[in-house]
Amino acid sequence: MLRRLNQLFSLKAFLADKRGVSAIEFAMVAPLLIMAYLSLAELTLGMMASRRTSHLAATIGDLAAQSETLSSANITDLWAIGTSMLQPFSTGTNLKMRLTCVTMNSSNQAKVIWSVDNGNGLAEYTNGATLATVTTAQISANESLIVTEVEYDYDSPIGNFLPGETKFKDTFFHHPRNGAAVTGPS
Repeated sequence: MLRRLNQLFSLKAFLADKRGVSAIEFAMVAPLLIMAYLSLAELTLGMMASRRTSHLAATIGDLAAQSETLSSANITDLWAIGTSMLQPFSTGTNLKMRLTCVTMNSSNQAKVIWSVDNGNGLAEYTNGATLATVTTAQISANESLIVTEVEYDYDSPIGNFLPGETKFKDTFFHHPRNGAAVTGPS
């Protein structure tokens, strides 16, 4: 009996025993696989938020450019559309939107006709201010343009794989479709 017990606990027998190897290998590999899965999920959610931010900017600008006149109620509706387009991501104060109408003057300077924001941090431009981001390559003298700017501070729902908040920004330029310029809210 003692001999049998020694045989069971000998180092040679222990090293030759292959039972449980799969469990040990899985325990070593599982954390890496879980981290890879969560990282890919994080990346996918971030890319989806980025694409929705760009799509939101394009859609809001396109809807504004289709109008001849935008009232305050129309602008409120555009902000509501923007908020709903980012679902399932939470927006709150993380979503900043600004619509601006500019006209190129004879001195080749883009002057702000009107500007409105959704009140979350992108301040309205002052009427008559020069907007340097609009050039003569985009519009000629006496033409106007709708500029849509969107910023979204993305905070991942999964965790801390991406450092802190990630800011997605996009700007779109649209020519008015019905008339020379879109009249904005007073």
